[in-house]
Amino acid sequence: MKKTYKKTPIISRCASDLFLPLACVFGCYVVLHGSTSPGGGFQGGVLVASAILLVYLGYGGMGVKHSFNEHMLHSSETVAEIMYVVIALVGVFTGLNFCVNFVFAGQQVDTSILMNDAVGYHVMAGITCLLIMMLSVLEPDDHPHEVDDKEEAAA
Repeated sequence: MKKTYKKTPIISRCASDLFLPLACVFGCYVVLHGSTSPGGGFQGGVLVASAILLVYLGYGGMGVKHSFNEHMLHSSETVAEIMYVVIALVGVFTGLNFCVNFVFAGQQVDTSILMNDAVGYHVMAGITCLLIMMLSVLEPDDHPHEVDDKEEAAA
């Protein structure tokens, strides 16, 4: 029995393709400028993670599975946590407090920017993994876009 797949409507795919880069750029902008506003890393991370919903709306569950590697995102989330702790500990090793700006090579380095970037990546990876798991519940095991030839001929 040969199976074919229904395609999502062209309007959904075009809208997804249009808004996906805008969502990612705006989310990265919020993360990079988040050190001047409260919660910027978290908010920007969630905005970047919303890109997975655009992919799902445009291309369905199979598009999400082909575009995102959940295991890589989950393991790289740990890298962001380690980066945050290492940056925070540099202040301790320079004789200052934990999570404090430190003087490095004669220049004042604003560690809040680097730590905010780490938080943004951690939130983006974590929320993306959660969304992939939640969206996989919506997709039955037999792929919802799958249609038998008999059903297609009857329609």
